[in-house]
Amino acid sequence: MNENLQAFLDKMNSDAEFRAHFEGAEMPEARAQLLSDAGLELSAEEAAAAWAGRELSDEELDQAAGGGAGIIRYPPSP
Repeated sequence: MNENLQAFLDKMNSDAEFRAHFEGAEMPEARAQLLSDAGLELSAEEAAAAWAGRELSDEELDQAAGGGAGIIRYPPSP
């Protein structure tokens, strides 16, 4: 993996404030500025694709799976 992409993923995983700003930025220009300010040399598109294509942590998988709490069965089991 490209060193810049790895540095970006490391920052996203370790810096909650940076991650919140990056995910909250709707315009590519805003994301590009965040990347530049953090000293990361990659485009907003490359960063977004890397973040979207990353492997999820065990915690993120548990949250996504929801433990079956959202399953509704019709008709309800007796």
